[in-house]
Amino acid sequence: MTTISKSRLLELAGYALVLTSLLLTACAEVKEPDLNKLCGNWVSIGGKPDVLIFKEGEQYKITIFKRSGVTRKVKPETYLIVREGENLFFNTGFRIDVAYNEATDVLTFSPNGDYTRASINE
Repeated sequence: MTTISKSRLLELAGYALVLTSLLLTACAEVKEPDLNKLCGNWVSIGGKPDVLIFKEGEQYKITIFKRSGVTRKVKPETYLIVREGENLFFNTGFRIDVAYNEATDVLTFSPNGDYTRASINE
């Protein structure tokens, strides 16, 4: 019969506790972001193009108002916002990740920087 030392038994109990914790975390309900809170007009803090987020049917979309060419005419481009677990992104040919800080009402696009909600007077 094999005897397990007290320190080895405590080590095994610690591993079991960690494994149980990981399993409980993995089984926890994933909180999905409320995309309705993102809807509206957003203005870049860093001089990037303004954006509009809106709901169309069951999908959320983002329109980026880019200025192009010599005339600097505004050319809107619309993309589908994709939810991947708790993460949001849209694909312009490059993946642009979206994060929202509800406390400060700031929208962050990686790599395009921070946006604040446009006031009604703008």
